[in-house]
Amino acid sequence: MAKTIRQVARQKAIICVYQNLIVDASWTDMKNYIKADDQLIEGARAYEFCIQLIENVLKNKDNYIQVIEKQLKKGWSFNRLNKMEAAILLVSTSELLDSDLDKSIVINEAVINAKEYCDEDSYKFINGVLNDIV
Repeated sequence: MAKTIRQVARQKAIICVYQNLIVDASWTDMKNYIKADDQLIEGARAYEFCIQLIENVLKNKDNYIQVIEKQLKKGWSFNRLNKMEAAILLVSTSELLDSDLDKSIVINEAVINAKEYCDEDSYKFINGVLNDIV
C-alpha cells in the first residue's frame, strides 16, 4: 500500500531527527534533505508539516526527553535507547503533546515506522511508551 504524503513527511522528520541524534546534523542539512524529496515539495502542506515536526522536536527536545524518561523502566535513560527508537519517540511525543492530531493515529504511525526502521520487537516498546504518555 502506498504511503500518504503525511506519512512520508513524518518519516522524513524522523530521519532528520535521527540524523541530528547520530551526527548532530544541522538545520540546513535537514532542510536540504527534505527539499530533495520531490513528493514533499509538491505537497506544500506536507512539507510544512515535516518542517514543523522537526522544529518542534529541536526546540523542545529536552522537555520531550523528560516526558519519555518518565515512562521508561527503572534504571533506563533516554540516552540508552536505540537512536532510531529515540527519534520515533521524539517526533511522536511532539505530535502527542503539541498538536491536535488524533492520539491513536500518532501512535499507530509510530508503530508502523518502528516496524520499518527498528528491531523486530521495538514497535511494542514504542507503543507502550507512547500509550503511557497519553
